[in-house]
Amino acid sequence: MGKFWKKVDDELLSSVEETMGFSREFSSLTNSFVIKKYDFSSIEQIEEIKNELLSRKILIINAKEILQNIDVTKLKRGIEDLKIFLRENGGSMARLGDQYLILTPNRLVKIAN
Repeated sequence: MGKFWKKVDDELLSSVEETMGFSREFSSLTNSFVIKKYDFSSIEQIEEIKNELLSRKILIINAKEILQNIDVTKLKRGIEDLKIFLRENGGSMARLGDQYLILTPNRLVKIAN
């Protein structure tokens, strides 16, 4: 039973990612994502949100302020613009409760329902 529980130095893999079964190429892609809280208060922020996503950020968007201060049709157009952008880049969007959205930048990070 000693050999089963004890690893010899030459049996150890060089990184945690390799130990878990990830290749070095894959782990370098996943290590560069950042999760960021973002306060969405104006429809003009849509382009800024797109730029954040392009820079590999997963956004948790607080939409409380914009929900109180904007016409619903303008907001729907802005959200549709984001959905099209996410579709083109392989990203995804989901609602978290009444006032939060989560947006992922590309196909490497998906939201499960």
